[in-house]
Amino acid sequence: MASIIDTQATAVVRFWREAGANQWFAKDPAFDRRFRERFLDLHRSVVRGERDAWLDTPEGALALLILLDQFPRNAFRGSADMYATDTLARHVARLALAAGHMEAVRC
Repeated sequence: MASIIDTQATAVVRFWREAGANQWFAKDPAFDRRFRERFLDLHRSVVRGERDAWLDTPEGALALLILLDQFPRNAFRGSADMYATDTLARHVARLALAAGHMEAVRC
């Protein structure tokens, strides 16, 4: 059974949704800085596997994907670290898809 959504996962998804599509893919140093300052420690925690239980819910899986895929693109822009968690992000995406989470999430 799905676990209760972690407040940190909710904060990640809320931040991303509030930023909106205009910010998601724009090159904006101020946005990148806010994103990095707010979620760098959480990103590192996700990379260490400490938030794997988030995969139990659609919103948690989305938060993992944001932190593994989009966060590095913004936080580490212009460096090889932008791509360091791509393999892990693809793995999480496959698990989320297999769990049926993709249909439950709207951005």
